[in-house]
Amino acid sequence: MIERLLIIVAVAGMIALAWMAIRAWRSHHLRSLARRTPFAGIIPPGKPAVVGFSTPGCVECRTRQAPALARLSANLGDQATVRTLPVSEYPLLVDQLGILTAPATVVIDATGVVRFVNLGFADAEKLATQVNSIAHPVQSNPDPQTVACRG
Repeated sequence: MIERLLIIVAVAGMIALAWMAIRAWRSHHLRSLARRTPFAGIIPPGKPAVVGFSTPGCVECRTRQAPALARLSANLGDQATVRTLPVSEYPLLVDQLGILTAPATVVIDATGVVRFVNLGFADAEKLATQVNSIAHPVQSNPDPQTVACRG
């Protein structure tokens, strides 16, 4: 009985360590992106932007993410750029951003620095909150954030 308990504790510990390692890697990865502007030449600088990534066969991209991005664009007006990019046309960018699933969204500040990466569906409210946090920061926080969102 105690052997099973030790095995369960060991497995739980390994899962926790793996989870922490993945979070640390994603945080480091996004900080390294902050030193570059991977969307240069794709998204015009000067105002925040939300970029959605989709694939032709992605049902959730068409039925949930596209309408959410349309609502966001209507709500933000000219305060931010909202655009969708096909994954197949930007494989290097997708790889740089660590995007492994569609839909995915990226929030970029006015200087082109990636501030949020949302894996999976992100609703218009969440994206608006992220845009507002970089457009009108409450406190100065130079560290970008990675947000893994599972719909």
